[in-house]
Amino acid sequence: MEKMKDCGFLNPRPFQCFMGQWEGLCKTFDLAGKFMESAAVRADIYWAADDIWQFHEEFDNLYGYGKAVFDCPIKVTGKTCYGENAQLKIQGIELTAYNYIFQVESTVSQSIIYNNHYFIDPNQRRIITHKLRDGKSQIFQIQDFVRVA
Repeated sequence: MEKMKDCGFLNPRPFQCFMGQWEGLCKTFDLAGKFMESAAVRADIYWAADDIWQFHEEFDNLYGYGKAVFDCPIKVTGKTCYGENAQLKIQGIELTAYNYIFQVESTVSQSIIYNNHYFIDPNQRRIITHKLRDGKSQIFQIQDFVRVA
């Protein structure tokens, strides 16, 4: 048998790639794919405990709502996570070390949000969002983030 080759480090623990301060732009599209608007968004994400990460996000203008701030602790169990407060109910799963799927129920936007997060590299992340209201597609969004710290 051939000698085992050094393939580097194992993947980090689930959700580790989200940690840091992020600056981004959220672009909103209608159901025909027509660009509607864009707004700045910032996120600060960090481990509050060994199995809980803190999610803090600020939108300069959340589509259909205005300025919005979200803050929620997220509990990690294996490759899944869950968080809930008066604004949000978040469920997420790691598909690969750098691709995650989330379902968010928002009382702020009165919608169910399906997010696909993928990391272009350790410091760039893209989120593709499909928002539904009353079971019908409402809008699509793309958020591009860069880790700044």
